Amino acid sequence: MIDCHRMKVDRMHKDDQDNGQGLIEFALVLPILLLLIIGALDYGFAFFMKVELENSAREGAFYMVYNSNEPGAFDEAKNRVQLEGGNAGITISLSDIDVVCMVGTVVDNTCPSNSTVIVTVRHQMPLAVDIFGNGPLELSSDARMRIP
Repeated sequence: MIDCHRMKVDRMHKDDQDNGQGLIEFALVLPILLLLIIGALDYGFAFFMKVELENSAREGAFYMVYNSNEPGAFDEAKNRVQLEGGNAGITISLSDIDVVCMVGTVVDNTCPSNSTVIVTVRHQMPLAVDIFGNGPLELSSDARMRIP
């Protein structure tokens, strides 16, 4: 004769074991899953910052193309870079901005006609997850425009 009561009790006991197993598997996978999600968010934020640094450098170069002969043009170009970065929520220090005029391969900060203005912007982005211990991510961008 089949003991239905005993089979039911054995089945209930097995379900309790399965619930505990699922909880342990979830606890083992959760840190890896969170690491991947936070890493993806870091990557997306780095991409956003790179685009904004490019826009900031482009803004400074654009200013220099049309105002390179005015007194204080280099300082104003740096201010434009800071303002553009600030609009995106990025604080860029003046020491992280370089503005130079080049004639061929020679630096000529008088910015004559047909010279190239180069605006370089650097920024350090702290990472939310720094697995390899490399510290903040160094981002930089430059914009080059020809002065007519």
